[in-house]
Amino acid sequence: MPGGVRTEIHLSSGDTGGAFCLLVDQPPPGWSLPPHLHRGVAETVHIVEGEFDMEVEGERSRLVAGQTLHVPPDVVHAGGNVGAGRGRRVLLFSPAGMEGFFREAGASAEDVEVDPRAALESATRHGWEFIR
Repeated sequence: MPGGVRTEIHLSSGDTGGAFCLLVDQPPPGWSLPPHLHRGVAETVHIVEGEFDMEVEGERSRLVAGQTLHVPPDVVHAGGNVGAGRGRRVLLFSPAGMEGFFREAGASAEDVEVDPRAALESATRHGWEFIR
């Protein structure tokens, strides 16, 4: 994925009857996403490894392994890996469909370049809205 984030899709819409999709990602140190929201889609983030700063509707929190944060649909949020090493998170998007973005925007191997413009266009198609 853009930013060097390894992302694995473990359950997709077809696996859950459209209820949710489940992913595991591994953001490198220093990685972050600017404020954004997902139209009509909730996101739940569970930290497996690492340390992450998260901001949801202007409220900041620090999450470490074992902690979970839920972001309701259409709510502005941002975050990043502030730890010294690669983190690992379980991501659940509900309803399903967000996995389409990760399939479109991602590359099959680390040495394959990801086109940032194509990734942004895919994000927009899949309900992401970036807040300036």
